[in-house]
This record gives sequence, C-alpha cells and structure tokens, in this order.
Amino acid sequence: MLLHSKKIILGIGLLTLALLVAGLILGFYSITNMKEIVSRQFNQQQLELAQHAARQLENQFLNLTQDLATLNQSPSVQYLEKFSWANRIRITLSTMRDTGVLEIGRVDREGRRQMAVSTRGAEAISPGDFRNTPIFAWAAKPENKNQIFFEPATIDKKVPKRQIAKIFMPTYLESVDDAHPVPSHQFAGYIYLLLDRNELVTRMIKDIRSGKTGYVWAIDNQGNFISHPVEEFIGKNAFEIREQRGPKISFDQINRIQKEKMLQGESGASWYVSGWHRGVQGNIKKLIAYAPVRLLGPNHPPNWAVAVVAPVTEVDEVIHAAYTRQFIMQGFILVAILLGSLFILGSEKRYTRTLEMEIKNKTKDLRESEERYKNLVESAQDLIFSINQEGKFLSINNFGASFLSGALFEPNHPEGPDHHSELPRTFLGKSIFDFMSPEGSFDPNFIKNIWESGRGKSFEHSLQIGNRVVNLNTQFRVIKNETGAVQGILGISRDITEKKKIEQQMFNTEKLASLGLMSAGVAHEINNPLGVVLGYCGYMLEKLPPEDKFHQILKKIERQGEHCKKIVENLLSFSRYSDHTEDVSDVNANIETVLGVVQNNLLIKKVQLIKDLEPTLPKVKIDPIQLQQVILNLINNAVAAMPQGGILTVATEWAVGSERVKILVADTGTGIRAEHRSRIFDPFFTTKKVGEGTGLGLTVSYGIIKQYHGSIDLETATPEENPERHGTRFTVTLPVYRSKRTPKKAVAGNV
Repeated sequence: MLLHSKKIILGIGLLTLALLVAGLILGFYSITNMKEIVSRQFNQQQLELAQHAARQLENQFLNLTQDLATLNQSPSVQYLEKFSWANRIRITLSTMRDTGVLEIGRVDREGRRQMAVSTRGAEAISPGDFRNTPIFAWAAKPENKNQIFFEPATIDKKVPKRQIAKIFMPTYLESVDDAHPVPSHQFAGYIYLLLDRNELVTRMIKDIRSGKTGYVWAIDNQGNFISHPVEEFIGKNAFEIREQRGPKISFDQINRIQKEKMLQGESGASWYVSGWHRGVQGNIKKLIAYAPVRLLGPNHPPNWAVAVVAPVTEVDEVIHAAYTRQFIMQGFILVAILLGSLFILGSEKRYTRTLEMEIKNKTKDLRESEERYKNLVESAQDLIFSINQEGKFLSINNFGASFLSGALFEPNHPEGPDHHSELPRTFLGKSIFDFMSPEGSFDPNFIKNIWESGRGKSFEHSLQIGNRVVNLNTQFRVIKNETGAVQGILGISRDITEKKKIEQQMFNTEKLASLGLMSAGVAHEINNPLGVVLGYCGYMLEKLPPEDKFHQILKKIERQGEHCKKIVENLLSFSRYSDHTEDVSDVNANIETVLGVVQNNLLIKKVQLIKDLEPTLPKVKIDPIQLQQVILNLINNAVAAMPQGGILTVATEWAVGSERVKILVADTGTGIRAEHRSRIFDPFFTTKKVGEGTGLGLTVSYGIIKQYHGSIDLETATPEENPERHGTRFTVTLPVYRSKRTPKKAVAGNV
C-alpha cells in the first residue's frame, strides 16, 4: 500500500516535472514568438514615422521650388532691373526663413555676371565666365525650359559640416512691364538657390522619436550622411565611417540594406547590428525602418533616404522582464513540487494573470505610441484626408473637417461645427466633389486616372468656404496595400490664400512703380511746352489793354493753361513722393461742391441722391482739389454701375473724440464680380467698354488717399450673390487734422 502510494506520488511528481519542463519549452517558444510579433508591430510604427518624415521633406522642398519658380516669373528678376532685382529676391528670402536657404542669385544670358543676395540681406555682383559651365549649357537647352536641376551637395570649405546643395531653373523673358510690353521669350540665363541640406533635414526630423531612445538619420543617393545624431558622421560616407569607428564589427547587414534597399528607393523595415547607441558601446541589434525621399516628384529617382532606428532592447526589456519572472517562478515551482500539485497550479495561475497584465500594459504602450503618431496628423494645419475610387471620404483630420464644415453645414445645424469631436465622422461616406470642384481640372475622371495609374498628382484651385474664397494647393498620393494594389487615395491640401495675396500685392506694387515712372516722363514732356505757352500768353497780355477783346480771350487761355499745369503737378505727385501740403479741407463743403457739379447728370441718369453729412465733422489735412477729384471718381463709378437708375448714397461719419473721418459712397448697381475685386486699384484695369474708361480713376484716387495716410475700403455684392441688397460701397478714411496748438478735445469745436 505504501509502495503503491509512493508510486502514485512519484508518478505525480514526474508528471508535474514533465509538465514543468514542457512549460519551460513552451515559455522559450512563447518568448521568441511574442518578440517577433511585437518587433514587427514596433517596426511598422517606425516605417510610418519614416514615411511621414520623407513626405515632410518632399513637401518642404516642393515649397522651396515653387517659391523659386514664382520669383523667376518676376519682371525685376527676369530683366535684372537695376534698382529692384535685389529687393525682389529679399522679399522671397523673407518667406524662406528656417528652411536652410543660404542664397538666391541670377546669372545673366551672356554668362558674364552673377548677382546674388544672401539670407543676411547682403547683395553681390560677381563677374566671371559662366558660359562654359555644365549648368549654363544645361539651362540654355530649350528642352530644359521650366525644368529643375538639383545639384548634389558639396562641403562648404569655410564650415566643414555645412553641405551645400544647389537648385537651378532656366530663366526666359516671358513677363511684361512698361519697359518691356512685349515678351521676347528668349533665354536670359538661369536662377539658382543655395541650400544647407543638413539644416533643412535636421529641422524637419530632429523632433521625431521612436520609443525611448530611437532616432532618425538620413543619407543621400551617394550614401553620405545628411543628418545623424553623431555629428562626426555628418557629410561622411555611411559605408566607410562605421568601419572606421568600429573596425571589429561586421556592418554587412546595414550596408546591404543601404545599398540594395535605401539607395534603390525602396521602403521597408529590417534589422542590423551596430557597435554603439546613445553613448553605449557593444554589439547592439537595432530595428530599422526606411523610406525614400523623392525631391523632384514620384516619377524621379530618389535623392535621399530617411531611416528610423531603435535598439531591439526597446522591445526586449518588456518581454524579457515578464518571461524572466516566469522562469524564476517555475524554478520555485520545481523546488516546491513536494508541497503539492495544488500549490504549483495556484502559483502558475497567479503568474498567468501577471503575464496577462504585462501584455496588457505593452498593448497599452503600443496604443499610446499609435495615438502619438495620430496626433502628428491631427495637429497638422493642413487638410489631410483619404478617399475611395468614387471620391467618398474614408477619413479626414479635425483641421480638415473644421475647415470644410463651413461649406457643408448651416449655422445651428445639429451636426454642425459646434460638435468638433464628432465632426470628422460626419464627412465619412460623403463625396469630395461636394467641396472641391474646380472646372476642367477635378472631376470623377481625375480620381479615376490617379487610381488606375497609381501615380499621384498635385494642383492649385479655389473653393468657397462660408463667405470667403480660399486658394488651396492639393496633392494626391495613392495608398497601396501589402500586395501593391491601390486601396485608397491620400490627399493633403494646404491653404495658400495669404501667399497668393502677397504675390498679387508684389505684382501690383511693381505695376504701380512702372506707372509712376511713365507718369513722371509724360508730365515732364508736357510741362516744357506748357511753360512756353503760358510765357507767350503772359507776354501778349502785357502788350494788350484790358478792354481789348483779345485780352479777354488770352485770359481764358491763361486760366486753362494754369489748369493744365495743376493737372501735370498732380500727375507728378502721383509718380513720386512729395511733401504734403498744409491745405486743410472741409470734407462736407468739398462734397457739396462735387454734388453741385454732378447734379444734372444724376437727374439725366435717373439716380436718386441720398445725402447724410455729419454736421460736426472736423477738418482733414488734404488738398481740396485732390479730395474733390477722389469724390468725383467714386460718384462717377457709382453712376456708371447703375445704367437703369438707382440710389446713390453719400455720407460722412465721425465718432466724437476719434482720430478718423469716414466718407461713404454707395450705390445699388451691379456690384463688382469676385474675380475683379482684387484688381480694381490696378493701373489701366477697367470693366467698362473701350472708350468709356481709362482704368486710372481708382488708381489715382488710391494714390491720393494713401499720400495723406488714409485708406479706401470696398464692400460689394452682385445680384447673383445678393438679389435684394446688391451694389458697391466705398469707404474713404482720413485722419483728423490737428494743429500744433489744438488739443485733442478741442477738435470738434474748431469745425
């Protein structure tokens, strides 16, 4: 009986021991399997970070080339105008701060001069023989017109860590100004940009982290490090510098990844062995994810490649900590076999719960890491979305949903913009064509072509958001699954409205400068013969007695000549800065004078006049003749906008104690169309028929008001936009005149 009991106990012990050994074997297998799963997930997150960093670099480079192309279209730069080319380049440089740009310059068509402006604002003109250089020969070829040449980086001799890359574009004489009214379309040299690629790349990737100690580095298509946490690596060949630093370590794996994958433009994940990490020495296994950077577009070979790396210990520490406790526990179980199978089973059960908690915590960490990557997308100030083949939204970030919501929802809608947390969900399943439909460039066939070709496209367009029109730069890229099949289209849209406004303002400034030069020339040519006419007229008046009938005729000629002289002086004041006159004007009196002149014309045109003049209006400092000219121009434009008659409102406003006086001229006419509103102050721009207007009325008025530190604002609506309240309203604002002896509180009393 005892022997039988011993056999039972021995059998139970052997069975328990066998189960424990089997558990140890399964534990080792579980460690390996879990490590592979977690490593793949970790590396997949690193791959997403690498691809995001690559797209950021591509977008930043695209912005630089677009700004350079815009600069290349400026007449000041194309014709190398003596007094404006450098300032025009400085304006563009001011928009490229913190991008690594060092210098922008031009080489003329003869290849004899190089003109450049650095980011410090210094300009330089250097003679030389550039005609025989390869880049000049490339730029001169007609087939390279509108193309970009990206020259690999060279090391700056003065700053060894600085890697200078160059961007070149051919320049052709295609813009027009008053000095060149007809473009010759001839080759005029090239424009270039010097770029510190280390600074550009480092600024874009320095904040990217993988796990606790992971980091990002980048190489060019020659295998040279562009950016790396170890500063001595920067600018060195990646295949050589590692061997020099760790000659006893085999770098075959990373060299194969760089040569066969990264330099070939592939995107993926793997591992390799390094000899160091964050100051720690030794053979360290690292997980790596890499993505190509195609600066010149998706159809061009890769220029750079970025890699996100982290030691495998980022994964091992968590897994090993859990499984080490398992092995220790099983060792105690082996010692405690004699205490009974129940104790062993109970301990194993407690450990299993601990292991589940560890896995749960690791899963939580992975989820938080995924959330951090998601926050990168959600914090972007761009519209980031994905669509299917029919153009229906699959996803959209909060910024994009908020941006487009003004076009989708009415105020106080139960699903409107007030519910920001749920806002992106309201877009799912809706068509993108409800928001972005530029004529002739974006339709279902556009999406179909991208889907079928697998190639991304980009374009600029505008759309209506609420009461304003915004300009967007939209880029589309295909999203492929593991088999290479297209499963969606990624879209990134950037608001470039302000950029467009700045470009238009610079263009208008150049046109106004040209108009000023032309006005000065015309005024000078008229002034000389006009002086002769007035001189002879005065001479003849001295010879004739006042009662002579020819004396009266000559007096009329003299008065008209003086009037012409005043017009010439006004033209000169428009073309150049002059000291303000000390004339002080009564705004209401000048309005009454102008209304007396146009009264008959208003009756003929069937225009009803509503006059609302503030009686306590203070005086302003402006020449009365010029003020009357501005008011007359605005009234004439208002009458012209009401061919069938209407209501003309002329009013003045002043809040007691304020520093500004307002003159309002409003009509109930046809309004100004949206596409013309940004050009109304442009010289020679008019919507009137040929012979009915010169296009200078508002330009001259704008110049007069600006000369006296005032402003002109526009509000307008066409019948299509507002059938009930259409028309145009101009508001002229001028500063209140104050003499040196007049305190602020006494202004109203001086009126």
